[in-house]
Amino acid sequence: MAHESRAESFHSFPLCLRSAVVTVLAMHLAFVNVSLVHAQVPSQQPAVPAVDDDVRNLAEALKDSDAGVRYSAAEALVAIGPDAKAAVPALAEVLKDSDAGVRGAAAGALGIIGPEAKAAVPALAEALKDSDAGVRWSAAGALGAIGPDAKAAVPALVEALRDSAAGVRRSAAGALAAIGPDAVPALAEALKDPAAGVRRSAAGALAAIGPDAKAAVPALVEALKDPAAGVRGFAAGALGAIGPDAKAAVPALAEALKDSAAGVRGSAAAALGAIGADAVPALVEALKDSDADLRGSAAIALGAIGPDAVPALVEALQDSAAGVRRSAAGALAAIGPDAKAAVPALVAALQDSAAGVRRSAAGALGAIGPNAKAAVPALVAALKYSVRYEYARRSAADALAAIGPDAVPALVAALKDSAAGVRRAAAGALAAIGPDAKAAVPALVEALKDSDVNVSRAAAEALDAIGLEAFTS
Repeated sequence: MAHESRAESFHSFPLCLRSAVVTVLAMHLAFVNVSLVHAQVPSQQPAVPAVDDDVRNLAEALKDSDAGVRYSAAEALVAIGPDAKAAVPALAEVLKDSDAGVRGAAAGALGIIGPEAKAAVPALAEALKDSDAGVRWSAAGALGAIGPDAKAAVPALVEALRDSAAGVRRSAAGALAAIGPDAVPALAEALKDPAAGVRRSAAGALAAIGPDAKAAVPALVEALKDPAAGVRGFAAGALGAIGPDAKAAVPALAEALKDSAAGVRGSAAAALGAIGADAVPALVEALKDSDADLRGSAAIALGAIGPDAVPALVEALQDSAAGVRRSAAGALAAIGPDAKAAVPALVAALQDSAAGVRRSAAGALGAIGPNAKAAVPALVAALKYSVRYEYARRSAADALAAIGPDAVPALVAALKDSAAGVRRAAAGALAAIGPDAKAAVPALVEALKDSDVNVSRAAAEALDAIGLEAFTS
């Protein structure tokens, strides 16, 4: 009764006073929030009574006859966040307000409240039909913030995928993704929508859901035949996001590797890589395609699969296109130590006619690490690349450092090379190896007298990296 009396008193105030009251409440909330943060009050503690009172007062202000007061009240509730859950019924009612700004602010407040605003889902679903695009956008965003508990709004959100406003369509797709598995059946059905934009958004939302969208694999496989290249590409991307559970799509994705659109071919290759070992045969076949770009994409995808792909990637190091050879070396680098069987082929690739391939081969040997010790002589020789191939030379030095102690004797010998650049690179690699390069200390001390100041500086840095213990042991 006392609360009702206060509410009646509030509505009897002049407009200027009602506006001032709401403004003071908003300022008070800002002060309370800052105080709680500075006091480091645990988030699990219940809202302070003062905030509860403010929520009730602001919920009452949402019924004010003045749109400005109603708008300010909704915005003040945004400042409270999840603790404003007591205002959810009032905010849901305000979604029918005559003022678009107030409706949008109410939807925004419900979004900030998040899962605790699930009682407002029906009203928010209805707001997706609002005449104002900003309100529709905020309503979709609020449903996404509520998450799985907003599953009742899935049909309305799917319908919103064909909204005339791009922002609303994006917000609806994001909301469907946030709702998760419960949205999958509707999204799978939306892949058959007459509008290409809706089909594309549906595929994108399924991609965002990821492995939990595995029930949509058959529909996504069908979407790989869509007349719109954008839809086909998004469908392939969604299958990749689902990952190993999309292995039934391998034949269709293998066929998509021949798609007329380069983007679709690349997405299909990436999806096969994400699916894993089951996709190796299809990707190996793609390495024989006449399209060099496709062969390169297939090589990169194989790198995501792991050791099972090493033999095919070794073969790809012999490809006629330098870009494919470079991609194959990069894929072997992605596999890392488990690609040790590729060391001989990578050593040979250090002599490739293309500098980019040589650099990638050195990088792969470094990624393989100590298991690539057989490559040390070839990597030391690579330190002699001319200055114009500085990046490749640096990659060789980095690889030697990654191989570690087994590279130290060869690097010590390289400190006496006739080329200052080689001597400097050798000292740099020894510095990267650190304490395990203590056997190089005498040679590095000698290198402090090098005629090239850059070499002597690199030697000093290496000695510092190896540490004082090396001098006393």
